[in-house]
Amino acid sequence: MIYRVIWFICRGLFTLFWRYRIRGAHHLPATGPVLVASNHVSYMDPPVVAVGVWRPLRFMAKEELFRGAFARFIRQIGAFPVKRGAVDRAALKQSFDILESGQGLVLFPEGTRGEGGELRAPEMGVGMIAYRAGVPVVPCYVHGTDQAMPRKGGIRLAPISVTYGEPMHFAAPEGARAGRKEYELAAQQIMAAIAALRDAHPVN
Repeated sequence: MIYRVIWFICRGLFTLFWRYRIRGAHHLPATGPVLVASNHVSYMDPPVVAVGVWRPLRFMAKEELFRGAFARFIRQIGAFPVKRGAVDRAALKQSFDILESGQGLVLFPEGTRGEGGELRAPEMGVGMIAYRAGVPVVPCYVHGTDQAMPRKGGIRLAPISVTYGEPMHFAAPEGARAGRKEYELAAQQIMAAIAALRDAHPVN
């Protein structure tokens, strides 16, 4: 209930004040497990990705956000913590549980916010989850959020948009098992798909 209320509020505000544009939403399955992999340039990115589609999405977020009263709020809207810089088995288990239950999960492969249009090298985890969960991976590109909510603080009324790409699938050949090499390659391919969405993004 809280998720849907926040969804409507954000959708309305984004459209009214930030000229929010949505492209390729039809690429994201309406039901069933799906992994959405997006670039990350602003704290504004999670809601921008979420309100572009109707179905609820869950989020993996850095554990530093889960402190004080704000922790309860972001948990209620579908986020769960992950420890950065280490293998967080609890976060991985929760990711697999979410996907196994048929929900949508959003990850930011870069692990932290980048600068402008530059994309950071992806972490291997997104490739591992893609292979082990065996679910469709939808690349996603958010644009303009670094201007609307810049690192140095404040809020500006700059145009924002989200673009969802065609689903990608990763599976090891029959009788084989994916390992670190395959996970890293998958992460790179996912990041390349996000870069392609960026490069195809309209200038205006």
